[in-house]
Amino acid sequence: MDSLEPNIISKTELKKDSKKIQALGRYISEMGADEIKRFNFPQNIQQAINDLKAIKSNSAKKRQVQYLGKLLRAIDLTEAYIVMEQLRTNSQKGIQLDHYIEKWRDKLISDKEAITEFISMYSSSENQTVRQLIQNSIKEKALNKPPKSYRQLFQVIKAIVNKLQ
Repeated sequence: MDSLEPNIISKTELKKDSKKIQALGRYISEMGADEIKRFNFPQNIQQAINDLKAIKSNSAKKRQVQYLGKLLRAIDLTEAYIVMEQLRTNSQKGIQLDHYIEKWRDKLISDKEAITEFISMYSSSENQTVRQLIQNSIKEKALNKPPKSYRQLFQVIKAIVNKLQ
C-alpha cells in the first residue's frame, strides 16, 4: 500500500464509536440537572438531553439516544470525558467518606472507649449530642425499635467530619 493513502476507518469501527458515544449520551441523560450543567454542552444538545429525560416510550428513547449520539459526534468530547471522570472520582470519594463514617458510628456504639478517641480527633460542640445518640442507638437496638437515633448519629458524625475537612 502507498504511504500517502489516508487512514481509512472501517465501518465496524465507526459503528463501535457511535455506540460508545450513544452510551455516553444515555449515561449523561440519567444524571441530575446540576451534574449535566457541568458539561457546558451547546443548547441543542442540552435540549436533546432534556427531551430524552422526558420520553417514556422505549422505541422513542432509542431514537432520541441515536439523535443525541449524532449531536455529540459533531462536537469535541474531550472536555466531556474529563468532567465525567471528575464526577466519578467525586462519587467514589463520597462513598469512601460514608464508609469511614459508618465505621466510626459502629465503633462508637460497640466500644465505650471509642468516644474519647473520637472527641480527641474531632473536637466539636456536639459532643454531648453524639453521646446521647449513642445511648439512644444502643437502647433502640436492645428494644428492636426502628433505628432513628442510629441514622441521626450518622448525620451528626458526617457533619462533624465534614466541618474539619
